[in-house]
Amino acid sequence: MLRRKAGGLDCTTAIDGTEVENQIQVLNPEKNSRNEIGDSIADWRRSGNTIVAAGNWFIRVLPNSSPSYSTTIAEAVDAVALPPLYHLPAIPGGPRYKSVDALADAVGKSVGCGRRKTPSAGQVLCETRPAKAHPCAESRDGRDAHLRLHDSTAARNDYIRLLLSDGHVPYHIATAGNWTVQFCDAATGQQAAQELGGVVVDHKANK
Repeated sequence: MLRRKAGGLDCTTAIDGTEVENQIQVLNPEKNSRNEIGDSIADWRRSGNTIVAAGNWFIRVLPNSSPSYSTTIAEAVDAVALPPLYHLPAIPGGPRYKSVDALADAVGKSVGCGRRKTPSAGQVLCETRPAKAHPCAESRDGRDAHLRLHDSTAARNDYIRLLLSDGHVPYHIATAGNWTVQFCDAATGQQAAQELGGVVVDHKANK
């Protein structure tokens, strides 16, 4: 279904059985400078929205409380998903790791990182010790830690903010340098962050 409006249109699609609304806005580059386009996107992000953007256009994807819909749309249209501009704590510049396997080894020495699985390059899922029933473990086959390396500080921070924009699942994110480790258990996240020289960014899901 399409609904045209000034400067764009709205349309709906289905993702994993959920009806998703795409609010599309296109800005005329002859009338709007790059700074003005960037300011418009930033205004949406400051108001708590995840925005899919590229060039002179952007999309607000609804429901917006789960970033997975925005990231799916971003991949489909060769764009990027820009999370809300949430405030983050001061994050140490190191340590940095050359590979996600090196990060996994460090996590393993701290809280355990068994039954490793590599869903894609730069990512590892693993199980800490002792094994527990974590709130987000079911979708990961019992693996309760998600390790990820990032190309830049900005990419790392955007990834953390995407996690914070998810209103459904609690996360405890240990982070520093070029890495994040997403834990389902608060105590495990705190221990790993302390022993790896990072900080924890906690996120509590909406009830």
